[in-house]
Amino acid sequence: GGGAAPAQPPAAEARSEPTGLVLRAEGIGGPAPVVFLKPHCLFERVGDLPEGHERSIENVAHKLTTPSTWGLLYESITEELGFRAKSAAHALMSAHARAVDGLLREDISLTQERVCLPIWRSSRALVTSLSRLRPSEISQTERAARRALLRQAALEWCELEDLTEFLDSHLGSLELAIDNFRGEQEICTNAHTPHIRDIGRLMFRNFCLLDSRMFKPLCLAAYGLVHEVCAAGSAELRGEDRGDLCDLLEGVHSMLMACDVADDDLSMGKNTKDAFVEHLVQPLSAAVESLSDWDLDIGRGPCRRDVKLGRPRRARR
Repeated sequence: GGGAAPAQPPAAEARSEPTGLVLRAEGIGGPAPVVFLKPHCLFERVGDLPEGHERSIENVAHKLTTPSTWGLLYESITEELGFRAKSAAHALMSAHARAVDGLLREDISLTQERVCLPIWRSSRALVTSLSRLRPSEISQTERAARRALLRQAALEWCELEDLTEFLDSHLGSLELAIDNFRGEQEICTNAHTPHIRDIGRLMFRNFCLLDSRMFKPLCLAAYGLVHEVCAAGSAELRGEDRGDLCDLLEGVHSMLMACDVADDDLSMGKNTKDAFVEHLVQPLSAAVESLSDWDLDIGRGPCRRDVKLGRPRRARR
């Protein structure tokens, strides 16, 4: 006869999954660890952290800046800022692929275009007319795409500046360790070790602005912007707003001047300051100096960059 149906195993109790931002890592010799950042630890901006979190950060930093461990913290911060700069370069290439690829395909000499900029004292109309970046040579759509590339590059720099400002305000013990190390190094060598703010600027310069696929497009886009500012109001740029062009030029120039920091002499990376100054800082600085005071508003501090680049200004803590 038919017996009773076998008893079904009790259903496993549903376990509540942790919620929050998931950070996964590769496992070594075991299961990969998973870290969950709880919602109360997540904030849209670094300046929004509550006071209790800030005290905790400072306590942890103090414990990590002993004479034998501060170097590890320094290298870790350098690695993180370098990764963020590489991420910024990737974001620029992804968001502005058409502009970047178009400028890379152009057979244009940076040296020749730099000489043809209409801002040098030795410039002549004939020399400037040889440039392939003049507004009359480029469609309005292409010019707008190149300006958008420059605008986002400056905004990416602003984001990294905010982070390094936050780190600088909470890592006083590390800054003191850097000062002590630099004092020791000055006795026997001129090797330069940058502070936290300058680490961020150096990483952004090396891994974003001087990225192998971004450097030439950024240079050519910046040179093209100089041509547009100088030609604003003419027949070929009748519909362009000179003020907006000047604002963008000032924002880009502020970014370049901030990133014009000394190389890290003790790092494994190559020195990049000379090429950066030659192709970007000098031409853009000459362009700024060649324009009258009412064209560009220089020297009013970093807070103006947020307004000029279309980024909402936020309250400081």
